[in-house]
Amino acid sequence: MRICLSLLATIGVASVALASDEPPTRLRVEIDGTSHVLAAGATHSVVVDGRTLRLRVEELPWRQFHEGSLRFDYPRHMSWEFDASPPRSWVLDGNSAVLSVFDNAGEAATPAQAASELARHFRMRDAETTPARLRTAKAGTLSGVAITVKVATTALGYEYYAVGKGDAAWLLVLQGTLDDHGAHGAEFHAMRKRLADTLEF
Repeated sequence: MRICLSLLATIGVASVALASDEPPTRLRVEIDGTSHVLAAGATHSVVVDGRTLRLRVEELPWRQFHEGSLRFDYPRHMSWEFDASPPRSWVLDGNSAVLSVFDNAGEAATPAQAASELARHFRMRDAETTPARLRTAKAGTLSGVAITVKVATTALGYEYYAVGKGDAAWLLVLQGTLDDHGAHGAEFHAMRKRLADTLEF
């Protein structure tokens, strides 16, 4: 009985250890017309033209938004929503941070106008906007506006930036849940930093 209990204990520990690791993403990679199913993060041996090659595929923590000339990276875990009704919009939704993209061609709404509309929507006419800056690696420094609104007991911070021009213009809206000190969380900062590092338009 002791042997059985010890064996069960050993199996139990091993199961817990294995259960703690999230299974890797399975990827299908085609090399010279031959399909290979690989696990992300693992090293694989593949034969190409009689030669054995070592191949490693990593799944990055980012996805790339790409519409027209607008492109940027955003955290991979954020969900994707698209609304085709004018103005077209895309919503990338995380746990406490959201990045929205609005087609701003023709309408050309300014960040200040969009922020004022948000305040009216939440019936917070006394909400004031403040200047916002986004220093990007490829597109220079963007000037926008920031505004804070309160929904029930939750404070939400928004930043609005207009990018592009003419038929290739967009309004970027960064939203995050604020803590008791009025500060954004880690998810918002990671989203904002990656946007700043990769934004092109």
